[in-house]
Amino acid sequence: MPFDDMTFDELLTELRDRYPDGATWRERLSLTNLDILKWAASAGMPRQDLYDRLAIELARGFNASELSFEFCDAVVNDIYSVMIFNDEQRPHIFWEIYLAFDSGEYYHDGNRDRHPVEVYTRPQIGRILDAVAAR
Repeated sequence: MPFDDMTFDELLTELRDRYPDGATWRERLSLTNLDILKWAASAGMPRQDLYDRLAIELARGFNASELSFEFCDAVVNDIYSVMIFNDEQRPHIFWEIYLAFDSGEYYHDGNRDRHPVEVYTRPQIGRILDAVAAR
């Protein structure tokens, strides 16, 4: 589903400007409700569809090693914050992708020998993208 006035590549460029590699949460320009409103209008789609579409594109970029875990995780976290603030329901695909990135944020069972991004996030993202492709 293509964006009308703004391509996903343009949106990704804007997100990369807001979330530069290595920036702490205090140094980045987080997403706001106004950003979501603008992007949904530009895409010509409801917010819920935009959330799923953004999450899928972030997952694809991560899966192809074109986008870093830190970048994707920060973006989905901020999108989720907008959802919470607006008391919105979580779209199914977005929520699955959010949880996949969330599982890479910490060591599971105290096991520091297994990197959580590689053990949990990457395989979950692969399964989600396979399911999306099969629809």
